[in-house]
Amino acid sequence: MDAIYLLRETGVGREEALLALRHLHPSTRKALISTDHEPRRRAQGRFFEAAAYELLKKAGDERSCISRIAAWGADVCEYGGSKKGIWYSRDGGIRICADGAIAAEVDLLFEDNNGVIFFAEATISHSPAFAFTEEVERKRGLLSDLAGGREVQFLYIAPTHPPQGLSPLFEAGGSILIRPDILDLIGEVEEVLGSPRKKRSVPHPKMIHGAALFQQEVKLEKREKRVLFPYIQRFFLK
Repeated sequence: MDAIYLLRETGVGREEALLALRHLHPSTRKALISTDHEPRRRAQGRFFEAAAYELLKKAGDERSCISRIAAWGADVCEYGGSKKGIWYSRDGGIRICADGAIAAEVDLLFEDNNGVIFFAEATISHSPAFAFTEEVERKRGLLSDLAGGREVQFLYIAPTHPPQGLSPLFEAGGSILIRPDILDLIGEVEEVLGSPRKKRSVPHPKMIHGAALFQQEVKLEKREKRVLFPYIQRFFLK
């Protein structure tokens, strides 16, 4: 079973929805049931991204074909540091830095058991094909430089099928994951959207600092001693 097939087959429910809420600001959670279309749509997009991350973690729990997952959102214990390679923003977003500046951002980042690195876009709205294709290829190039020749693939996660104009992305080094059920999870947690929820980190055996995906020596230490995760974060953010 490969990583993409596993993500297609892994179910999500109320537990993953509640975990996804950890990553959302209180105002974003409330906006999920707003009568105003624009803020509700933005909040749904953020929830979709958070729930896709929780799907990735659940799939990683179930099978070995997902070997390592870059921490995201509330699971990022530290942020900032020098802008080099993978860098985390204050809200736990994954950024790619080059020449001391932020060059791009990715929604999710993980590795399969063959050493292939995947970067994912989790979205509920399809972008214009030409500009989006250029953006994806630029991110692939930046990550390939960091990966030192290892294979880098793109994963597009959405509730609906993308337009035909995006098909070139999936013909070489790209995959599609269509999960309309992720947005349906909002109905599972509507009654608690207004309650306070701390942005706490939830431990996961395959969760690492994103920079560790591109550092072989950290990879070996991480597999031997999982307790090194906080140390690895401090090391890469110095």
